Amino acid sequence: MLPDETVQPTTCSIFPNDEPSGPSKTMVHLVLASLIGLFVFRLAYAIFAPFDLVHDEAYYWEWSRRLDFGYFSKPPMVAWLIAASTSVFGDTAWAVRLPAVFLGTLGLLFVYLLARRMYGENTALWAVALAAATPGNAAGALIMTIDAPLLFFWSAALYTLWRALERQTDRPWWLLATAVAVGLGLLTKQTMCGFVALAIAFTLFSKPDRREWRSLGFWSWIGGASLFLLPVLVWNAQHDWIMLQHTREHFTSTKVDIVRRILVSLEFLGSQVGAASPVTFFGVMATFAAAAWMFPRLERRERFLLCFSALPLAGVFALSLTQRVEPNWPAPFYVAGVILFASATRGLLAWRPRGFATEVWRRRALATGIAFSLGAYLLPWSIEALGWQGTGWDPLIRLRRWSDVGQDIASAMPPILEAEQSLMLVVGNRAVASELAFYKPDSRPVHLWSAQAEPASQYDIWGLPTLEAGADAVVITEANRDVPPELAACFQSWTAWRTSQLPIGQDMRHSYQLWLARDFVGWPDMNGHRLANQPPPRGVSVL
Repeated sequence: MLPDETVQPTTCSIFPNDEPSGPSKTMVHLVLASLIGLFVFRLAYAIFAPFDLVHDEAYYWEWSRRLDFGYFSKPPMVAWLIAASTSVFGDTAWAVRLPAVFLGTLGLLFVYLLARRMYGENTALWAVALAAATPGNAAGALIMTIDAPLLFFWSAALYTLWRALERQTDRPWWLLATAVAVGLGLLTKQTMCGFVALAIAFTLFSKPDRREWRSLGFWSWIGGASLFLLPVLVWNAQHDWIMLQHTREHFTSTKVDIVRRILVSLEFLGSQVGAASPVTFFGVMATFAAAAWMFPRLERRERFLLCFSALPLAGVFALSLTQRVEPNWPAPFYVAGVILFASATRGLLAWRPRGFATEVWRRRALATGIAFSLGAYLLPWSIEALGWQGTGWDPLIRLRRWSDVGQDIASAMPPILEAEQSLMLVVGNRAVASELAFYKPDSRPVHLWSAQAEPASQYDIWGLPTLEAGADAVVITEANRDVPPELAACFQSWTAWRTSQLPIGQDMRHSYQLWLARDFVGWPDMNGHRLANQPPPRGVSVL
């Protein structure tokens, strides 16, 4: 790699010729075989995992049954992926998780390709191994939330953008690939907007790349990626910009004392240590610190990686001092950080943290990462062996026995409501509504009652169904909880049908009350809240 004042030489090969072509091809095959093996292992784990869907997984599965160009809190990609998987393999937990397993593993290939392009074969092997051996990657590739597809598209965009910035003869194709990768990422999560901002920041920090400001090609990939957002923006315009309002709430700080702010920030810091594994995390942070100290001497590749890792991570850590930050938010930023750390441990940088150019650091980071990842995989059985199942020490407590709840409610269903067209309504809890919708045996939709004036979930966007006068329904509330008066007025009579308590463990249980509601009268207006028998807003696009 040449110094900052020049650009990389043109080469026609996909990979740099830092090693003979024979061993390089062998290593590529080894990496591909390893990733295939990792995919098979993760898929088998997803099939036989002894825990039910996470609330968000069931919630996104509900989205996948009503495909659209936008949803209450996220763009549509997660729903599209789940719909594609379950349409082929059925509505099973492992089919819901299959896209996460596939994309979470395949994204590691781009870590390998980018590191190999920048630093050579050996660094690439260490980078992909360190990235795979983190609890965060293990969990993200097993739980079908936004994280796995976002990391995949982010990693792909990093590689394709760097290839485009090499300014070779195939640059237009790499610009097009970057536009597609970023555009699909924008359809996945709002975080991908930051990729564009960080790319622009890199052109400011790298002198030879400032020419990109005069390049039509550079701005064309940004414009092309932005086109992917048009359907999402149209959907938001038709729904009072609800997704943007929800996103803005994440950045609304709360007034708390300084001690509380520090404690919340330290809690977030601890989550990052666990997600990346301790040695890898502190190695990445030490590399960032050294890079900041030696910033004027950095090469293009280091500045590129820092712009997509240290810069946004610093912003997230600063945000954690003002509000609670979810542990998964900075996940994409570790992709470039791990590559930079791997190169530092191999002594390939003109600058590096003192003592990092040793095999000891690499081995410690990898061994610790593997140990923590295995601990994450074995967590369900470890909890059971320790007797913590269903206690306050059980981190999987929210994932337990939802399938039993679905079966129990189905067995307790009043005979008059066994027909598919009868209404099932859950009061005030989207997590219960989503889990119940997935795990009950029949395919009837589950609706959510909420008395809030403003939408609080996608269920509120969908609203309640149109019912004929005199129709009956099953309503599910928490045990020992009365039916809300606004809902009680919607039916002529109510009967407490059954109270169930399913133990989760020693201290916790699922407790709920089934009500038989007879003779539907009508939904209340709820001061303009979209709960009545109203059609969707005009122009709503449904796939």
